Amino acid sequence: MLVDSEDFKKFSEQIKNFSQHNYEKGMLPDLSNINMGALQKQQKNSYLADIKRLISNCKISGNFDQYESQLEEYTKKYIDEKFPVSLDTIFNILHSYQMEEAMSIIDIPLQSFLLYAELIKQVYFYIQETYIKKQFENIEIAFIHEFIEYSLELLTSIGSLLLGKNYNSVISIYRTFYENYIVFSYLQNHSELQLRFVDHAKLDGLSLRIELSKLRKEDYTEIQNQYKQLLAKYEKGFEQDYGWAPALIGKNKKLKIMFSESDLGETFTYFYNFACEYTHATAFSLTNRADFENTIGFLFGISEILSKEFQALFQVLQFNNNKEKHLLRHWINVASKNFTDVIKKWYNL
Repeated sequence: MLVDSEDFKKFSEQIKNFSQHNYEKGMLPDLSNINMGALQKQQKNSYLADIKRLISNCKISGNFDQYESQLEEYTKKYIDEKFPVSLDTIFNILHSYQMEEAMSIIDIPLQSFLLYAELIKQVYFYIQETYIKKQFENIEIAFIHEFIEYSLELLTSIGSLLLGKNYNSVISIYRTFYENYIVFSYLQNHSELQLRFVDHAKLDGLSLRIELSKLRKEDYTEIQNQYKQLLAKYEKGFEQDYGWAPALIGKNKKLKIMFSESDLGETFTYFYNFACEYTHATAFSLTNRADFENTIGFLFGISEILSKEFQALFQVLQFNNNKEKHLLRHWINVASKNFTDVIKKWYNL
């Protein structure tokens, strides 16, 4: 544990006091009486109920490979009825109001992304509760789970950044999605490296704890012994960056080598290079401020990368039946398509 529990309690108390102080000055709402745990549980139960209803209400049966269009149509209808901020509803708003009035009522591009993110997190929570927890001993499933869970954390961060109009940082996060997926794809192609990758991550964590212990002037003998024991399992150079991939050690442009084995096209790399311009401290990044429209290509790329991660998960999970597998896959596809359709229509793309 990196943070001492007593220190964490003190820190939490300081935050609470700070919030109460500002609330008394009229600066913040008082959230002290809200049971966040109960709210989260209620939301998760709602997530499960929505997906279960989607599956139980579907009357399509037989060879589901032959009913792809019907399953997609059924899923889209369910999502559009359940979640009113959908493509049709948004453009009904536009037909009812002048453009300026519509913009003052709802930030449509932002809402479309937030709905997409919510739908993706919703279906993943169902998959996690229903399947992943029961099959977690499968290292490949556990491995994919870690990548997707991190992607969903990033997706939540993007929503917050869009709300704060911090568009440059949204573009920067695309770099993380791109690099993570290239590593993810490489490890999918070389499954024998997955355990090495996990151990390498543990080694990095132990290394960080050692450095933190030095700063705090704490004894780190036990942590160092764990580090040495784990390192002893592998060859010289394992502790280096990308040391989990022996074929890459000592080579330049490791990311480019891994990219050659991924299923990403060159367009993704174009956006990646462009995102670097926004990320590094250059004259460009300091003087150019992006807006929502500038983030569109990056958001589309992120949506596609997430879909690819889910495809990999669906290939290894054992589902109860084919109908459920098809409906969950269509849920992801419809959520992504609704989002991209709204943006394309809004910006006349």
